[in-house]
Amino acid sequence: MTIQPFSPVTGLNGVYVARSGKLNCTAFRLRDGTICLYSPVAGLEKSELENLAELGGVSAVLAPNHYHNKGLKGHADAYPSASLICSKSAEPRLKKVTELAFNPLGTLKSQLAENQKILEPKGLKTGEVWVQIETASGIAWIVTDAFNAKLHPPGVFAESPSILGTFPRYGVKDSSVFNDWVNEQVSAVRPTILLPCHGSPVRAPDLSSQLVGLLKGAL
Repeated sequence: MTIQPFSPVTGLNGVYVARSGKLNCTAFRLRDGTICLYSPVAGLEKSELENLAELGGVSAVLAPNHYHNKGLKGHADAYPSASLICSKSAEPRLKKVTELAFNPLGTLKSQLAENQKILEPKGLKTGEVWVQIETASGIAWIVTDAFNAKLHPPGVFAESPSILGTFPRYGVKDSSVFNDWVNEQVSAVRPTILLPCHGSPVRAPDLSSQLVGLLKGAL
């Protein structure tokens, strides 16, 4: 399995992406200079230790939904002082599958920088959590299974997102509620950068309309 160490995302200061196979782990710098790992990926634990120590050390590990759990135990062992964090609705299945203890999202919210925000999409059934980061280059969304993109070499952006074939069935509880929530969010902030767990980062000036159009066609 090909492993790519953490490298900075162009235009997003303090944001880094690593890849194991086809899955990404996104790291972003918190207010105190330490790192939060979003969706830790199994196989990255050993390769990223020195890399992340140079970036500032890991203080938080965020499980972004109850399906992305295979990398949690290894990362909990690799970073024993880091807080394991998940949403309230993702916690029951995560605790059952991993036998780990999790902290609430409030633990992470108190550590966020001023340009960072936790988003909890409505209408889903996996407890999925997104992270919004505002920069001079625009608004970026870090997402899990709701959206993905084609896989390109590290550092290369895709121009359009897509939707995992399994997401409508396994991720969505109420498509109308989720659609309304996404429409409300994109109308308010107009994201132009997407960092998905599946596939390459996406950069597009019309990303908002692309996301809305994808949901209309798939849900």
